[in-house]
Amino acid sequence: MKKFIDLLGYELKNLTRDSMTMILIVYPIMIVLIGSYIIPMVLEQFGEDGVQSSIVGLVIVIIFASIAPFITGAMLGFNILDHRDENTLDTIRVTPLSLKGYMRFKSIYAYVLCVMASFVTVYGVKVLSGDRYTVQGFNFFDQLSVGMTLTYALVAGLFAPMFGLFLGGVAKNKIEGFAYMKTFGIFAVLPGLLVINALQDWKQYLLGVIPTFWPVKGLMVHASLLNNTSDLPVWGYHSIGVIFMAGLTIVCYRYFESKIQA
Repeated sequence: MKKFIDLLGYELKNLTRDSMTMILIVYPIMIVLIGSYIIPMVLEQFGEDGVQSSIVGLVIVIIFASIAPFITGAMLGFNILDHRDENTLDTIRVTPLSLKGYMRFKSIYAYVLCVMASFVTVYGVKVLSGDRYTVQGFNFFDQLSVGMTLTYALVAGLFAPMFGLFLGGVAKNKIEGFAYMKTFGIFAVLPGLLVINALQDWKQYLLGVIPTFWPVKGLMVHASLLNNTSDLPVWGYHSIGVIFMAGLTIVCYRYFESKIQA
């Protein structure tokens, strides 16, 4: 246990020194500021069309709920690729911590950061935006409570270690990692398709191959922002999300382990 505490202390000391970690600290603040002040100004351009404004507002809520897990996972992946580029993974392997222990620590560390970032990006916008997202007397963010947002964040945070290990295993270097990150950036946008009427019924589950679909949809149902007779209970979405992403994390770790041992 002491070695994990020492490693945590090292990570905390390097919060402001490591560029990747600095991004993890700064980007939630940037998203909150953009979401609270800039996007509402853009949304006002649709003010004369209540339906269009409602759709745009709901898509914004969904994307805000999807972006933090993606960015945190990408930063973990780049951190792993840094180690691969510098050939330090073999050094870690022979330390008392072991490579498996180190990767377990990094995954948990990324998960905790992602939970905090996911909560801050969604609830922070709710707090700072005030009534800027109010359309025809209805504010989407008013429906989101602390408990709802925290439950979502705890589930969505599982995407970070899964995606980080995936990038660390499939990419050979940071250049390839960046290319994969751009390709899979669709994970941060595709849940926005939930607002399409054609995907409100059973066809919504076609989006289930996207890991972030489950916690995002759970949040939408929990806040009564999206409702359909084909919907699962809130706990159903979150439970499937936990099982799905935990299983993918195990698969991605085993793949990553096989690649670095090859």
